[in-house]
Amino acid sequence: MKDNLIKKAYISAFDIEDKYLKDLIVVNTKCLIDDNIQRCVYIDDNRLRDELIYYKFYGEKLNYNNILNLLLPVIISNTNIKKSEDEVLELIQKYVRYFKKEDYLFEYILSSVLYNSIIHNIIEDSTIEYKDLLQKIKERIIGFTISLDKANTIKFHMARINAIQQIDKYIDLKVQDYDDEKILGSLLNILYDIYIEDREVKDFGSKSIKKSILSILGFDENYNIDNIDFILSMSEYIVKLRKYKINKKVYDKNSDPRYLINLNEGDTCNDPIFNQIKIVSKNFNNNILNINIKSKSGLYALKFKKA
Repeated sequence: MKDNLIKKAYISAFDIEDKYLKDLIVVNTKCLIDDNIQRCVYIDDNRLRDELIYYKFYGEKLNYNNILNLLLPVIISNTNIKKSEDEVLELIQKYVRYFKKEDYLFEYILSSVLYNSIIHNIIEDSTIEYKDLLQKIKERIIGFTISLDKANTIKFHMARINAIQQIDKYIDLKVQDYDDEKILGSLLNILYDIYIEDREVKDFGSKSIKKSILSILGFDENYNIDNIDFILSMSEYIVKLRKYKINKKVYDKNSDPRYLINLNEGDTCNDPIFNQIKIVSKNFNNNILNINIKSKSGLYALKFKKA
């Protein structure tokens, strides 16, 4: 039963019209290592480093703040809520630096703890009531600690108190409109919409989260997802990681996509990040070399600026 919930949550995350968040969910899936000894699934930092180097050439800066569903592969591949939380916290801080969102650091940290708790709790009990769920995630925030320097510790405690107060308001059904500046508030709004009164969600990040949660709670949707066969296979892969059946090896390469510049249309090769690829097209426009490639995970349009 849980296997199906895990797969549905993963697949549903892709049922949005934003390629770049979906690409990041795939990136993080590809970076997962199943550690049977430690009984956890974690991110391979070396692989993530190179994946994000590649992403700079084909991705775009996301134009919204709620990027929490890029954490989903880590959350649902782990069976232990605390080990999952530890990995999620490390990962979100890497993305805060990568996207230069340091002003939202505490918001991302607390929201990640919240989201991790939400997913683990509803996987364990998909019949959990709204107020019971909010009480559980509130307790998680109350008990959460993190090592910071003195100046940031004070700021963090203030942010945590504010988060607890926000949860209390939502327990009392005192809700606010969606605000992209308030990532934690968006999570609480998603829960309110699912359990109490549905409202329109505008940003793709919140839509992705909402669809993942709904799928765990038993709501079936007709998926409209590009490259669905690949996404289905990745959902199966997540379940195998969760059971430590992959025995994934640590990535030991240093990769840079600029070697693709020397390839011609129609060429095929085995890329360290994309695996087997084919150069679909190459063209030069406005001092930018555009290279379109095809891989098992989909089509990618890489852009290389002329030095």
